[in-house]
Amino acid sequence: MMEHVKTKASVYIATTVDGYIADKDGSVEFLNQYQSSASEVDGDMGFTDFLNSIDLLIMGRKTFDQVISFGDDLWPYGDRQVWIWSRNPSVVKIPQIRSSNAVAVSAAPNELMRMAQQKGYRHVYVDGGTTIQQFLQQDCIDDLVLTRVPLLLGEGIPLFLKTARLSLEHVSTKSYSNGLVQSHYLVKH
Repeated sequence: MMEHVKTKASVYIATTVDGYIADKDGSVEFLNQYQSSASEVDGDMGFTDFLNSIDLLIMGRKTFDQVISFGDDLWPYGDRQVWIWSRNPSVVKIPQIRSSNAVAVSAAPNELMRMAQQKGYRHVYVDGGTTIQQFLQQDCIDDLVLTRVPLLLGEGIPLFLKTARLSLEHVSTKSYSNGLVQSHYLVKH
């Protein structure tokens, strides 16, 4: 008899100390100085290892548009499947170079996780502010890796805008030479 393994959903995201994932215009340019100042020892602060653990990425349309705007050379997800979550999938513009591994979807987070499970995906990376919030609200996130950037933006796009009270279990915290502090939490279901 085959063992039923639940599909895991994880968040891996940077946020300023005051809780913003982007400035008010949606730009994440402020992250560049921290990425370029990471030491050789710090490397990419675990991002490659994390990406190697996932087999599906579900991201919001605005996040997809932002990542696409960086250019194909900076597409960090390789050939992994990407589901672009949108209320209106027909308006999502997927570049030809991404058409074999990206698709626009519109379903509730718990339904998307059911679909991922049925298709055999084992580990989903959930990305994008509103997307993360909605997945948290529907209790679809299993763990969060939050990297705090030593910066106060004062305004911007918050990571946790309308999230219900949620208990987390601290797994680990690591600080890096460029001032970033990364904490891993399990969501207590």
